[in-house]
Amino acid sequence: MIDAVPETIRVLHVDDDPGFAETAAAFLDREDDRIEVETATGAEGGLERLATAEFDAVVSDYQMPGRNGIEFLQEVRDRDTEIPFVLFTGKGSEDVASDAISAGVTDYLQKGTGTEQYQLLANRVANAVEAHRSRRMLAGRTRRLETLIDNLPGMVYRCRNERGWPMDVVEGEVETLTGYTAAEIEEKQVGWGADVVHPDDRETLWATTQEALSVGESFEVTYRIVTVDGETRWVWERGRRMDDGDADPEPLEGFITDITDRKEREERLERTTARLGALFENSPDMINVHDADGNIIDPNPRLCERTGYDRSELEERKVWEIDEGIDPEAAHELWEGMDVGERERLEGRYQRRDGSTFPVEVHVRRLDLEGEDRFVVISRDVSDRVARERELRRYERIVNTMQEAACIYDRSWEARC
Repeated sequence: MIDAVPETIRVLHVDDDPGFAETAAAFLDREDDRIEVETATGAEGGLERLATAEFDAVVSDYQMPGRNGIEFLQEVRDRDTEIPFVLFTGKGSEDVASDAISAGVTDYLQKGTGTEQYQLLANRVANAVEAHRSRRMLAGRTRRLETLIDNLPGMVYRCRNERGWPMDVVEGEVETLTGYTAAEIEEKQVGWGADVVHPDDRETLWATTQEALSVGESFEVTYRIVTVDGETRWVWERGRRMDDGDADPEPLEGFITDITDRKEREERLERTTARLGALFENSPDMINVHDADGNIIDPNPRLCERTGYDRSELEERKVWEIDEGIDPEAAHELWEGMDVGERERLEGRYQRRDGSTFPVEVHVRRLDLEGEDRFVVISRDVSDRVARERELRRYERIVNTMQEAACIYDRSWEARC
């Protein structure tokens, strides 16, 4: 395994003695290979380098001409309130330490005579930089989470796993979702379980959540809430158990969002599907759905009744095995030429199980169902219409024959006269 390359720590060491600064830099480099030291002479030189380059930490002497270390620290803090600043000074007193702390020093270390001082300085600098980076990372993560929460279409929460779901923290679109403020819920002026969750869903919500938690750490539930205005809304919630030391019961945290529109669409779809299902099952017309290869997928009861086949038998047949008025080649040519949503009207002849046939009027429509080509066929037995048309044509022939006979008689009469 290749070890990760340590992250560089760039340090600016400011001292009025260039020789001491160079010596300190060499020792710091030796003590911690992450540390890279750049030196500057006096406070003015330090401020100039800070204005032109990026550093992770500053180490400064106290006694320097012009500005001392405290004054230099104050100048640095005016520019950057967070960069780690270690005062490394040969002058040690409570007054200096107090002034340094007041000015915002990160650490205070008195110079010594041995090399151990550089090991201690290296440790102090590395610890200060790592702590600063951790705080900055945490602050960045917190900002991102706050941005995420502010833009989530719902609310996040932390609550106790008790009946009534007492909420300790709620953030996000709390008021948009419920009509109550976050403060009202967090201060227990409003109880989530007692005032927000719909009365008819409270027991089911509790039972469903506890059942899920008993076999895992997380849960998902859908239930109704009642807003401050009395409006009923559907919400979806995902949560999990928190490992919070000795807390009993362990708290929960999660996310709740409004799914009222989606729920209403689903209910409309269910009602529509039920109506279509009833129409399909009870239609006086013969209906079937087949694929692009002609395989009958879904025949309705009327088609089974009129042809004498049961459902499973029809599902094993091709459409041209039922409709003798169309052959496979013509069928494929017709289907391939149809656009999605297009409808064609045809005349056909269905064959019953006993071999007898009857004429049908066929309407075919091409659909795209979840990426699959499907054809809905609605057929109607037109035997009566065909019989009437045949009878009408017979009467027409009789009338025509009578007219022709009358004309012949008339001509024959005229000839005799």
